[in-house]
Amino acid sequence: MTANGPVPFILPGPIPARESLAGWQQWRLTRHSFTPAPVMDLTAWRLLSPRKRTLHDLHRAATHANLPLLATPMSRAVEKLLNGRIESNALKFKPSTRAGVMVSGGGYQGKTESVCEVAAAFEDRWLALHQHLNPDAAPGCRDLHVPVAYVQTPVTAKPKSTCKAILNFYSSPVVTRMDLPELIHQVSASLRDHGTKVLILDFTDCG
Repeated sequence: MTANGPVPFILPGPIPARESLAGWQQWRLTRHSFTPAPVMDLTAWRLLSPRKRTLHDLHRAATHANLPLLATPMSRAVEKLLNGRIESNALKFKPSTRAGVMVSGGGYQGKTESVCEVAAAFEDRWLALHQHLNPDAAPGCRDLHVPVAYVQTPVTAKPKSTCKAILNFYSSPVVTRMDLPELIHQVSASLRDHGTKVLILDFTDCG
């Protein structure tokens, strides 16, 4: 906040936490909202008042901290594979297993952001296609329509803790004494009831 109102390059609200339904939706809806700093030569910068010069420098710093993903031959290949697999699975009516995709690589290479962007773009299209209503909802029910679920767990996560992390995304209550088959059943029910077509499991190294 400045004397003349809010700083234009700082988005309102808390930083989205994608591992919850509300956080994922906030991120999806605002992911392209940031406006980068305008290109300015040194002469134009020197003509600014001290206050505007400071704000411009902060805007440039914010721009560097929020650089968009750059398309590369590898990222385009991953995007093509993910889009094809997601759309194929979403349109499949058979009860057969849906094939997944594992994206691996070193740290800080854009894996999470690339996958989340592809999934968010699919969710935008899927919601628009169905007027934001769940086409598979049970008659008389108004379950939330959640085409994409994003879950972050450590690489050492066991099946039970992974199931609990998925249920936490939906804020679904978890009974402490539930065994693994019960947790799997509840996860399956949550995915089905919310019309979820894409489940992202982001295994991170917390060591």
